[in-house]
Amino acid sequence: MNYMKVKIKRIDKSLPLPQYETPGAVAFDFVARENTVFPPSGIGRIPGNVVIEVPAGFMLFLKDRSSTIKKKGLLVTAGFIDQDYCGDGDEILLQFYNPGMEEVVVERGERVAQGVFLPILKPEWEEVDKMEREDRGGFGSTDEKLHISLVKNDEKEEQASKPVPVVGDGLRMGKLIVIDGTDGSGKETQSKILIKALEQRGYSAKLIDFPRYGEKSAGLVENYLNGKYGQAKDVNPFVASLFYALDRYDARGQINKWLNEGEIVVSNRYVTASMGHQGGKFESKEKRKVYFAWLNNYEYDIFGIPEPDLNIILHMPTEHAMDLMKNRPEKSFRDAVLVKDVHESSQEHMRQAEETYLLMCELFPHLEKISCVRGREMLSIEDIHKEVWKKVEPLLLF
Repeated sequence: MNYMKVKIKRIDKSLPLPQYETPGAVAFDFVARENTVFPPSGIGRIPGNVVIEVPAGFMLFLKDRSSTIKKKGLLVTAGFIDQDYCGDGDEILLQFYNPGMEEVVVERGERVAQGVFLPILKPEWEEVDKMEREDRGGFGSTDEKLHISLVKNDEKEEQASKPVPVVGDGLRMGKLIVIDGTDGSGKETQSKILIKALEQRGYSAKLIDFPRYGEKSAGLVENYLNGKYGQAKDVNPFVASLFYALDRYDARGQINKWLNEGEIVVSNRYVTASMGHQGGKFESKEKRKVYFAWLNNYEYDIFGIPEPDLNIILHMPTEHAMDLMKNRPEKSFRDAVLVKDVHESSQEHMRQAEETYLLMCELFPHLEKISCVRGREMLSIEDIHKEVWKKVEPLLLF
């Protein structure tokens, strides 16, 4: 490992210098110089206790520690320190956003962020009148183009004609179909019926259910659902989302293997389930949209889970869902046997989730919504399957 001399000044010398926690660590930890209070949905700055003279040819990149979001639910919002910010009074301030609905306190001496020195290159601009490469679209920071990694209807034909690279060897030859929706909408039933319909038509299909109860990767989800951490509203939505994301991360190798082998993979619940249930914990539409973008980044960009080719959202009004779940069989968790988990036992949570699922379908019209009720009458299982098949069949033609 190479070393370099870096000038550093401590504001409060009773606190330690930034430390690398292990010999192989590439990032060092900052500690808070004083107690800092973050109001709900508020931004705050934690004094980092040091002034650092960044060496020429480098920048200092700041990021949150993984435990910061888990324990505090805080998200870092500013991340670069350049060579000019090294005056005697230029203490590094660690800026975080509190997306939660309760006040968060960071205490003096807590490790809250990490720093990494990265080499930089400055460009010499070469202005041209036209770029040689073809347009590929993309997304910006506007609400209209939140990148949710869900395939739009009008993009399916174009995307299906191109090989899609995935993690691992080979090309993705199969399809990933997600069936998700509000509680009581029959997601599991429709997923199993779809598998049978595919097999009857000669397709090789695999079913996967999330969360994967009984797997080690779903342990935190089971603890959460059986109430070990309190009611659903007591658990920060960002923290709960990571419980589910880790289970999907653990399953991504198997899903990619199936897709590379040309399987049609049907997933009972996926990322949209976290969007609906955890997004419902936010009070406003704007906060939910911020959360959607955050979740998309973590699941698809950081964790690298496979992106669906088709997302079907089954909508069952809460009133009907509550009636249907009266006779629901017990669920077996690691530490409990329950008829209803913390989501299903709260009518308020179910209503908020339903509202959020409908918002998702409004914001992202490429989500394929199927209403399980017409007028005041529920559709039969067979009729819902027919609607599902109408969405699935065009995907199989490519």
